[in-house]
Amino acid sequence: MQYSKEFLLEIHKNLLETRLLEEKMKDLYAQGRVPGHVHSGVGQEAAYVGTLSTRKPGDYFKLTHRPTAMPRMLGTPLEMLFGELLAKKTGNSGGRGGSLHIGELRTGVLGMSGTLGCDAGVAVGAALTLDMEGRDNIVYMFMGDGTSSRGPVYEAMNLAAAWKLPVLFVCENNQFAISTHVSTSIPVENALADRAAGYGMPARVADGTDVLAVYEAAKEMSEYVRDRKGPAVLECKDYRWRGHFEGDQCAYRDGAVAKEWMENRDCVKNLEAMLARQGVLTAEEAAAQRSAFDAEMEAAIAQAEAAPSMTPDEIYDGLYA
Repeated sequence: MQYSKEFLLEIHKNLLETRLLEEKMKDLYAQGRVPGHVHSGVGQEAAYVGTLSTRKPGDYFKLTHRPTAMPRMLGTPLEMLFGELLAKKTGNSGGRGGSLHIGELRTGVLGMSGTLGCDAGVAVGAALTLDMEGRDNIVYMFMGDGTSSRGPVYEAMNLAAAWKLPVLFVCENNQFAISTHVSTSIPVENALADRAAGYGMPARVADGTDVLAVYEAAKEMSEYVRDRKGPAVLECKDYRWRGHFEGDQCAYRDGAVAKEWMENRDCVKNLEAMLARQGVLTAEEAAAQRSAFDAEMEAAIAQAEAAPSMTPDEIYDGLYA
């Protein structure tokens, strides 16, 4: 597939900014500035950036707890995103959701359930809304390999297939469900893609460390769904660099394997090397982008930290009709 220089620079910008945000979030957590938990997506950015580069205005998104930075690509201002992470009233959900439950209807982000897999039912409901309204939009339903084995996912896939609803089920297979390796919990090679045939869905598997490979596979599957042919599955294979949560020491995995993925299959480093070879982006230009975005983040963090937190009387605002 041929790409314009503008497209390559845009997808690099989104990939780089997502990486820098993920790194900043784990650093803030390590400094004790983020309440609750952080589930880092460092190293896994290509699966999300490549897929979401196929989005159109009016689409809906069910994201996951990893990576937390994705709302930025979908239109959330930095100060709002950091406000949510720091539990401030200026956050997407007024500081109630934190990194686990970010939602923003303005950008189509439908929030996240506290029970993994239950989001699939919400995604199918949103797709039914699109279908009934006759809108030319789709729902991107993201999940991990662990979530792909949850019962609600299969119920949702079955209904979506039976009613030919516009859902793209995206499995980001990072090989670990908390501490359980995919080889011990799923009896097929591809966590979700190999099971799609049971619902009559087409499926594609992509290298989740290659943002352009993900984009091409996502483009094919999203166009199938957008043409109202029915739901489809995209599986992106990568590796979870960090623990399940920040503080997890990863004693259950092979350090040599993790090192190989981090050193040789870094989606940002590999894309920048390719762009440099093609004369699209120099190392100096990439470094300047890093510095500029770091300054943006620091300004947004300062603004978020200066914002007020919720009072106890405000905790339940918006919860009841």
